[in-house]
Amino acid sequence: MFWDPEIPKSAEETAAHFVQVWAEAVLRQAARTREVRKRSAIDERAWERQDDWPGLQTEQIEANWRTVWAEEHTLVWSAYQLERWQARLAKERGEPAPPENKPLRLARNALEHLDELHLEEFSASIPEGKTPKQAKRMAISSFPGEVLSLDGSVADEVLDHETLDREALNVVRTIQQELDEWAQEQFAELMRDR
Repeated sequence: MFWDPEIPKSAEETAAHFVQVWAEAVLRQAARTREVRKRSAIDERAWERQDDWPGLQTEQIEANWRTVWAEEHTLVWSAYQLERWQARLAKERGEPAPPENKPLRLARNALEHLDELHLEEFSASIPEGKTPKQAKRMAISSFPGEVLSLDGSVADEVLDHETLDREALNVVRTIQQELDEWAQEQFAELMRDR
C-alpha cells in the first residue's frame, strides 16, 4: 500500500502500516546484526591466531564490539516496536493481543535502563543500595545471576535470531496481503462510484 499522508486513514489502517514498518525493520536489522557479528568473529579469530591480517589493529576489534552492541540493541528495539504495534493492531480489530515475548521485554527494559545499573568490566548488575523490592522490579533481576553481559552478546542471551526472523517475515507477508486486499477493495469501490 502506498502511504499517502493526504488520504485519511483509520486507526486500524495506521496500526497495520506501522506493523509493516517494524516487521520490515526487524528483517533488515536482523540481517545487519548477523553481518556485523560475522565480520567481528572473523576479525577476532584472526586476532587470536595472530594472523598477519592486513590492517587489523586493537582499534578495529574494539570498533567491531561497539558496532555489534549497537546493532543488537537496535534489533531488540525494532522487535519490541513490532510487538507493540501488533498489539495495537489487534486492539483496533477487537482481537486479543498476541502473547507478549517476555525475554524481549526484559532485554528491552534492561537495555533502556542500563545507565542505572552497576557497571563492571563486561557486565552490569543491580546497584548497591536498592531494596529487595526495588531490585525485583528491575529487568536485570530476571537475568541469570542478575547480571547482563556487556561483551556484545546481549541479543544472544535472550533472543533466538532465527525465530525472530521467521516471525517478522510471517508478519510482513500477512500485513502485505491485508494491505493488498484493502487496496483492491478501495479500487473496486472507486470504480463503482464512477
